Amino acid sequence: MKTVAIIGAGRVGGAVGHLLARAGYTITAVAARSRESAERARAFIGSGEATTDLVRAARSADIVFITTPDGAIRPVCEAVAAGKGFRQGALVVHMSGAQTIELLASASACGAWRAVMHPLQSVPGMDLGVKNLPGSSFRIEADPEAVPAARELVAALGGRELSLPAWSRDRESAALYHAGAVVVSNFFVALVDFGLQFYQTLGAGREEALTAVLPLIRGTLANIESAGIPGALTGPIMRGDVQTVRGHVEAMRTRAPHLLDLYRELARHTVAVAREKGSLTDQAAGELLGLLGE
Repeated sequence: MKTVAIIGAGRVGGAVGHLLARAGYTITAVAARSRESAERARAFIGSGEATTDLVRAARSADIVFITTPDGAIRPVCEAVAAGKGFRQGALVVHMSGAQTIELLASASACGAWRAVMHPLQSVPGMDLGVKNLPGSSFRIEADPEAVPAARELVAALGGRELSLPAWSRDRESAALYHAGAVVVSNFFVALVDFGLQFYQTLGAGREEALTAVLPLIRGTLANIESAGIPGALTGPIMRGDVQTVRGHVEAMRTRAPHLLDLYRELARHTVAVAREKGSLTDQAAGELLGLLGE
């Protein structure tokens, strides 16, 4: 199974098509709602026929990636299935982290196998997808017959499979998995924005503040990579420095009360991480939690 059709010519579809072509797969077609989108992705991938005919695109390949927005995966799959676009024994893949294999039920009814391959990675553009996807972990959910092919595709993308022993094939498992990705990626961006607001309160410009904290962010990420969690945790909560944290809280009450609730919530969780690290005495943890609960 070395022929691939891409249905959905956005950031993920373009990046995946490019990487698979580079790994020796033949991209037969790139399909999208508009000819312009299909042509743009085809040019980035470097091969395949650009088309708006989804059924024709699917018929051309043994592997069909549906890389549309989440809400379009089921109707696109159903439309291709209704047009008899899936070959018997073909592999149909979607890459949504928040959705299960169930979205591809119509492909199964046509005699195709199904798989979900979701990368724990941010893909803000086709070029950055090509750069970021190799080395990423992927969640694989597949029909038993499709597991080997899905693993081969992940390897071709330069990824590795994430083991989830407590996974069950239901929406809750997919939602919890995806929520974790949202927290470490999307909430991280929001958290940096939250931190910048402290410097903006003191008059710094937003871009100036971001430039100032980027070395700290890079250093923290390097510490996480080398020391892990909770090993990378530093700072006053890790040290049990109640007086410093009290100073934070009092200053926010006076000059930035809008920042206090989220600070408290994050600090309470940081107490739990510090206790896991073993750096906090029970007394210091109690004092911190009492202060943060006032």
